[in-house]
Amino acid sequence: MASIVRRKNAAGDITSYQVKWRDGGARTAGWQSETFDDETAAGVFRDAVNDCGQHWPPGWVKGRGYISAEQQDEDRYRFRTYAAKVIADRTGIEEHYRRACMGELERWVFPTFGECDVRSVEHFSSDTIRPWVRRLETTLVRRGGMPDGSPKMKPMSPKTIRNLHGLLSGILREAVRSEPPLRARNPCELTRLPRADDDGAEDGEDIEFLTPQEVEGLIGCMRQRQDQLLAVIAYGTGMRWGELTALAPMCVIPENGHTKLRVRRAWKKDGKGGYYIGKPKTKKSRRTLRISTTVHEALIELGVGTAAHDTLLFTGDQGQRLHYSTFHNRWERAVRKAKAAGLLPPQKNPTPHDLRHSHASALISAGHGLTYVQRRLGHESITTTNDTYGHLLPEADDDAMVTIETMLTGSRPQLRRIAG
Repeated sequence: MASIVRRKNAAGDITSYQVKWRDGGARTAGWQSETFDDETAAGVFRDAVNDCGQHWPPGWVKGRGYISAEQQDEDRYRFRTYAAKVIADRTGIEEHYRRACMGELERWVFPTFGECDVRSVEHFSSDTIRPWVRRLETTLVRRGGMPDGSPKMKPMSPKTIRNLHGLLSGILREAVRSEPPLRARNPCELTRLPRADDDGAEDGEDIEFLTPQEVEGLIGCMRQRQDQLLAVIAYGTGMRWGELTALAPMCVIPENGHTKLRVRRAWKKDGKGGYYIGKPKTKKSRRTLRISTTVHEALIELGVGTAAHDTLLFTGDQGQRLHYSTFHNRWERAVRKAKAAGLLPPQKNPTPHDLRHSHASALISAGHGLTYVQRRLGHESITTTNDTYGHLLPEADDDAMVTIETMLTGSRPQLRRIAG
C-alpha cells in the first residue's frame, strides 16, 4: 500500500510530504515516489495510487500532476522525453553504455535542446546545431590533473565533441525513421565537425609514440615490480587496459611449439558503478597473440605456472581489481622521474594507453602490414588501424629520408647553381 513519508530538514522541521509505493505492489518491484508541499494533497494522491492497484494514476505525470491527453501527446515529442525513450528502447547495448548516454544527454545536450520539439525544423536545424557545437569547442573540461593535485582544465577534445554530436544525430535519425516520420531529414548530417586528429590545444592529448629506448627508461623509473611487468606486457602485446588487468594463468597457452596469450577476458562496467569480468569489447577483440620471450618471462614472474589458473595476475594492494587511476598515479611519477633523468623528452606526456600505440607503431615502422597490426590489436576495422597510426617512429623517417635523398641524387648528378 502507498504511504506518506514526512521529509524533514536538519532542524527537524517538515519540508515536504513524499508518497511512496512499490510499483504494482510486488515486494521485489522498484520504489515509486511523488512529492507534495502539503499533507492533504499527498493524501489524495496516495488514495489514487491505492485505487489504481499501486500504479501511477492515469493522466498523472511525475512532477507535473494531471495533464490532458492532448498535452500528454505533445509532451512525448519534447526532445528530453523522446531521447530518453530512444535510449531506453535501444537494443544490443550494455547497461553501462545506456546509463552513460543518459548522463551525456543530461550534461551536454538537454540544457540546449531538452525542451525543444523533436519535430520542429526551427528547433533543430543547421542554425541551432552549429552554435551548439561551437559552444562545445570553447568549453573547458577536466582532463587529468596537475602535479599538485589540482584539476587540469582543457578545451573539450574533438573526439568528445564528435561523440556528443553523434549521440544527438542518432536520436534525430530515429525521428526521421519513425513510422510515420517525425522529421523529413536529420540536420546533424550537415554539420562540419572538428577534426578528430586536431586537439585544438597547444598541449593536447595527442598520441605519444615512444621509442623502445624511451619505454625502457620509463619502466626503469617505476618503483613497483608489478608496474614494471605490466608495462613490459602492455608494450609487448598492445593489449587494452581492461584486457591486461583481467589476465590470469588460464590465458597463457602453448600452441604449435610457441607460447600464446588468449585474449578472452576483460573488465566490464556493470552499469551500477561496479565491474565484472566479461568478454572483450568486440568479436575481433577476442584474439590469440603469440608472445615474445621477454613477455613470457614476465608472465612467469607474475605467477604463471605456479598460481591457480583463475588468479588475477595484476591486482591492487588488497588483491582486488587493479584500478586504472591507481596505476596512472604511479605512472605519472615515473614519467616525471624519466624526464628529470633525461630518459624521456620534456615535450612528451605519454599515458599508459600509449604503450599500446607504441607497440603498433614499432610493428609498422619495422615493415609489418596494417592487416597484421589490426589483428594483433583487435581492431574491428582496418580503417581504425590506418587512421590511428599515420605517424611512425623516428627510425622510419630516417629510412624514408635516405630513400628520398637517393631518389634526388643517386640516379643523376646534383644540380649545379648557374653563375650569374
